[in-house]
Amino acid sequence: MAGLGRFVIFASIAAALALIVAYGGGARPAKQGLQRPVAVGAGPLGRDDFWALVDHSATWGQDADAQLADLRTSLRRLTPSQIAAFQGYFDEAMIRSYRWDLWGAAYVAKGGASDDGFEYFQRWLISRGRTDFERVLADPDALADLAIPDAQSDLEFEAFGYVAPDIWSAKTGQALSQMPEADVRPRPSAPSGTPFKKETSHLAARYPKLWKRFGTWL
Repeated sequence: MAGLGRFVIFASIAAALALIVAYGGGARPAKQGLQRPVAVGAGPLGRDDFWALVDHSATWGQDADAQLADLRTSLRRLTPSQIAAFQGYFDEAMIRSYRWDLWGAAYVAKGGASDDGFEYFQRWLISRGRTDFERVLADPDALADLAIPDAQSDLEFEAFGYVAPDIWSAKTGQALSQMPEADVRPRPSAPSGTPFKKETSHLAARYPKLWKRFGTWL
């Protein structure tokens, strides 16, 4: 029994040392996601429901594949009309975030942002969940405070915008073009607000926190 006790102690110490080695450089365990699904009633899908579903998927953190799988699982539980409503709220969030000041923040954080690059950045920001989305809309420079990787190839999530249409099409057997249009205003032809200037002096003054973290890429 004494030998068994010593073995258990040594095994515990080894496990603890393994965790120290794994996370001693500042890394953190990956999020594992919420296992309990979001409860959505049989009635119309509301804006709060939309964000609850997005927030649930966002608990997977940087694991994009797991987040997409989580959202697909959630949407498959919905009716076609609810899925269409989900897409409507997604489009609404895309319109709200179609702003020059936010594009400028993405430009600094990503080391540049084309039309498509900014659109995929918008999808990424929505995928982060309601709190992060509203926080960055209120102050684009707050993007620097999010737990985002220091890599120019990140901050995009193109596939997040395709989940609802794909699930709706699979559920109804209809083409994506037949998906009902949500009652939201059409996407404007240009972002709202004043275009940002690409001069480094302007970007450093407009986005001080982002410039401090990512400005060396420009």
